[in-house]
Amino acid sequence: MRAVYLAAAMALVAAPSFAQPSAQFQAGQAAYAETCAVCHGANGRGGAAFATPIWGPGSNIAAKFPTGAQLLEYNQMLMPFDDPSRVSDELKLAITLYMMANHGALRPEASVSEAEIGPVAIR
Repeated sequence: MRAVYLAAAMALVAAPSFAQPSAQFQAGQAAYAETCAVCHGANGRGGAAFATPIWGPGSNIAAKFPTGAQLLEYNQMLMPFDDPSRVSDELKLAITLYMMANHGALRPEASVSEAEIGPVAIR
């Protein structure tokens, strides 16, 4: 009987986390799909207009944007490239969170303000 309890306890410890992505992450994911994927690909691994991955292996996100503040500023000023004003700064913050979470710099469960995302290192 003791072995059964031990096995059950070990299964709980080893079980993966099933935390839900934050509403902000989900908003970023939806906004990315609507406004960014056409150029950068649905999974950020390269699209019709920009073949280089924008996060994860093979990307140069960390070299270009060492912190969340720099990535957010770039997104706010220049994305989408055809008309940066068509996406609100609130959605650009959500997209930046989504990008950083896909790169591993933040967790999908996170919700962040501009001040909170700013100092986060992108490696």
